[in-house]
Amino acid sequence: MANDPAPTYESDDWFDLDKYRQAAGVAYEFSKKKMETEGEQQRESLGKSGQEQRTSAEQAQRFSESDEARDYGQSQRAYRY
Repeated sequence: MANDPAPTYESDDWFDLDKYRQAAGVAYEFSKKKMETEGEQQRESLGKSGQEQRTSAEQAQRFSESDEARDYGQSQRAYRY
């Protein structure tokens, strides 16, 4: 009876379906929470990135306007001579 599979099944550990479902539920909730947290962090970083880009664009615009005003003043003074 060495080839009979029945005795091996009897000696195997019993598979508890309820515990498996609980573990799967815990894993699902963990991964769901992790994805939500990552999404929040991504939205935060995108918001900060956008704000920084707007701030640097405003600063570049101010520098450009001051450079133009300086250049215009220099050209007007040079034209008089």
